[in-house]
Amino acid sequence: MLIRVQNNLLFVLTLLAVFGGLILGVIVQQCVRPYSTDMVVVLLKFPGELLLRMLKCVILPLVVASVITGLGSINAKSCGKIGGVAVIYYVTTTVMASVLGLVLVSIIRPGVGSQNIKYTGQSDLSMNENTNTLDTIMDLFRGAFPDNIVQATFGKHATELTNKTRKDGTTYIERSLKFKGGMNMIGVIVFSIVCGVIISLHPRECEPLMKVIQAVNDLTMRIVQLILWYSPVGIFFLISGQFAGMEDLGEMMAQLGMLVITVLGGLAIHFFIVLPGIFFAFTRKNPLIYYYNMLPALATAFGTDSSSATMPVTLQCVEERNNIDRRISRFVIPVGATINMDGTALYEAVACLFIAQVHGISLNFGQVIVTGMTATLAAVGAAGIPSAGLVTMVMVLNAVNLPLDMISVLFTIDWFLDRFRTMTNVIGDALGCAVVQQLCTEELMEMNRERDLQEAEEGAAPLMQQKDIEMQAGSRM
Repeated sequence: MLIRVQNNLLFVLTLLAVFGGLILGVIVQQCVRPYSTDMVVVLLKFPGELLLRMLKCVILPLVVASVITGLGSINAKSCGKIGGVAVIYYVTTTVMASVLGLVLVSIIRPGVGSQNIKYTGQSDLSMNENTNTLDTIMDLFRGAFPDNIVQATFGKHATELTNKTRKDGTTYIERSLKFKGGMNMIGVIVFSIVCGVIISLHPRECEPLMKVIQAVNDLTMRIVQLILWYSPVGIFFLISGQFAGMEDLGEMMAQLGMLVITVLGGLAIHFFIVLPGIFFAFTRKNPLIYYYNMLPALATAFGTDSSSATMPVTLQCVEERNNIDRRISRFVIPVGATINMDGTALYEAVACLFIAQVHGISLNFGQVIVTGMTATLAAVGAAGIPSAGLVTMVMVLNAVNLPLDMISVLFTIDWFLDRFRTMTNVIGDALGCAVVQQLCTEELMEMNRERDLQEAEEGAAPLMQQKDIEMQAGSRM
């Protein structure tokens, strides 16, 4: 009860900060900034800058601990095929959501307006143009397997193309790997996934390490909660400073409106077409009935804005209303609440390309793939707490070298979109239970036979002991 009150209070404070910052930003932009220096905008943004620095500070421990504990909690030996099918389902739906978001944002192009948006403090921004698609994809795989995991936490290698001239006057392109600052998040996540999988395969030997990582995860969650309580202050000043520095508010509001339409459209397609299609393809059942039985969980997800907080209601709906085996639901739902974030992957993929479009940054095909891959991996590390996606959004933007300044603008709509993302995440977990149960029917029947056999053996043991006692008593007589 106390946690629910705290979450509601945080939501109200965040909502007030969004509208308050928007109002103050418009007032400063219209009435103060034309007669003052840009220092007004810089001072307005400063408390929000501290929020962004806090978020960047917790990225590494949050993602590493969350991924390892999420995957490490899967007992691969005992779960067998059930665990494997569940993980494949998680990965498949998350990738599909990310790809869907990339396709929609590339078609709709919500960040492309009638003119380029300029605001105070914006510098000329561009991606590394001295590269091509093939080099970008190769850099992606190089980053996934870093030669030094410690170095990957603060830097990464990228290919640069340099035009050279030979002595005879002809030109050629020279490729070289340059070390650049910024966390190699893909490498860190891949390393964490490998660690989590190995821990799940050797739970007894790795139990001490798992306890330490779980403690780190709990500690990081508490730090994130503290940062979230400061976030209304930071959001208020971030939004006010961002809007105060803009030259064309109408254009930006139009672009944000198109972003909301793009995200909601993608979530609707994934929610009503992609996920039900997967459900029907494997179960041959009517998804509308399944959705109707999940309405209490969906309403709770929309209200609490947290897939973890919705978990008890989700378990009740899938077990009592949709007749899912407890052995399936008690595994799929808790793990899915941690690592299955379809809505988050879709939103972060769309938001990254939106920010690039607003800044006029052109991404080649390889850079788009890197964005989608990073958004997918980031979704695995997104904790099931309200607004945790904002933390991983900072991670994705850093991974693809996009500016962080537009995050403050995304705050104005994130509180609204996050509730629809949470509903998508919850229904994805619930449908996954049905798919896993359908594909693992034989394993469940085998588990039932083993249980019946064990119960029969346990029941026969007292009877055998009673017969032995009777035989011994008869021999004495």
